[in-house]
Amino acid sequence: MMIAMQYKFVLPADYDMELIERRIKDKGYLLNGWPGLEFKAYLYARQDAAQYHNPVNCYAPLYVWEDHQAMIAFLSSDEFKALCQQFGRPKVETWFLDAVPTPPAEPHHFASIAHNANQQADIQGINYHEWQTLSVTWVSDAELRTYQGRELYAIGYVARG
Repeated sequence: MMIAMQYKFVLPADYDMELIERRIKDKGYLLNGWPGLEFKAYLYARQDAAQYHNPVNCYAPLYVWEDHQAMIAFLSSDEFKALCQQFGRPKVETWFLDAVPTPPAEPHHFASIAHNANQQADIQGINYHEWQTLSVTWVSDAELRTYQGRELYAIGYVARG
């Protein structure tokens, strides 16, 4: 059974988000070909974004794993340990997926994430620990206006396993 995994680093209001954008650009490709990874969407939000509203600066990548062994191998990796050393150890949320998800592709530049929502989405799953659902929808620039008021993130890069 596939698993969606996400963690979120909320950053200070005065944090230079170009550092996150540069990190994604410079290091995003490193997860291409990672064993057991379906894909990783490098999601982030800027408090000062002109196209969408988000109350905080954050880095919140979303992973889809083939199974829990692949996810655990990543969480035990030197790459994840280095991330924790830089930003702190995050709370990792997981959801079992209802179906094989489709990764974002052009022209999808944003992700809308809803919890406890029953809506058609590109990724749907459930966290049985909290009985919380996950619905992720890939949103193009043209559709962005209809998703205002929801949890929105820019997609900086998509790595494929």
